[in-house]
Amino acid sequence: MARQTIGLIGWGTVGASLGRLVAAGPLPLDLACLAVRDPARSRTTPLPADVPVVDPEQVAAAEVDIVVELAGGEDLPLEWARLALSRGVPYVTANKALLANHGDELAALAAEHGAALLASASVGAGVPMIELVSHLAATGSIGRVRGVVNATTTYILTAMGEGRTYGDALREAQEAGYAEIDPSLDVDGRDAAQKLAILASVAWGEFRGEALVERHGIRGLEVSEGQTVRLVAEATEDRLTVGPAELDPESPLGRVSGVENVLEVEVRAAGIFRVSGPGAGGRVTAGAVYADLARLVAGERPILFRAAG
Repeated sequence: MARQTIGLIGWGTVGASLGRLVAAGPLPLDLACLAVRDPARSRTTPLPADVPVVDPEQVAAAEVDIVVELAGGEDLPLEWARLALSRGVPYVTANKALLANHGDELAALAAEHGAALLASASVGAGVPMIELVSHLAATGSIGRVRGVVNATTTYILTAMGEGRTYGDALREAQEAGYAEIDPSLDVDGRDAAQKLAILASVAWGEFRGEALVERHGIRGLEVSEGQTVRLVAEATEDRLTVGPAELDPESPLGRVSGVENVLEVEVRAAGIFRVSGPGAGGRVTAGAVYADLARLVAGERPILFRAAG
């Protein structure tokens, strides 16, 4: 099997983990070029000495077999994705904001130019949520998708249920590394909304963007000691919602804690299918990206979902 080359954008926790997998793993892959924000910065995992470090635009335009983007953000990654896909180069990403807001355009570009668009790591990190939904969507009988898919709010709401205030719980989450200094993406529900939009697009075969999600975050929420509240993402074919909900503490969603994510897919006349596991972490997220690369090496050219219309 001929070796294939990768252009990688991003060498953070996930990118570095992927680099190690590519170097040591069984797939016939070589890292051909790499883009990072600051090449001179000291890193826990040093940049590979034998790989050229270039600008992201050069990676997207490079003569490589696959472009992988793990940098995050929206506007610049959109330009990189457009450049790669319009040249027929498969694009692999973990960028949920990009997909939840521009996935229809990117899917259309991939289809038009014979490229591929893969993003298993964009929802659930290493938990195969997209794979489960895609598998069940083949029946055309998905009635509902429902889950807890944001670890930051799970940590905060769990602490509030144990008696802490929102402010104290948020500070505790930040100190523990569960929440960013600016936690808006998580506590306002956008992270969960983006993931839900992607899952719904896969479930019903047509793009549904983040703007369609009815979203309520957890700012200002009051949780009494002993309550089990989680930020629940739920979609049917007609409606997408994200918001806090009180749950039975013994239910699958109510038992979620720490970085665990859980997703339930209800299939008409077949019941509920469920998947859970750690929804964060460099190694597990990189593993999902590597699984996407395995599909490309095997000759598949999947496109995450159909373009709208």
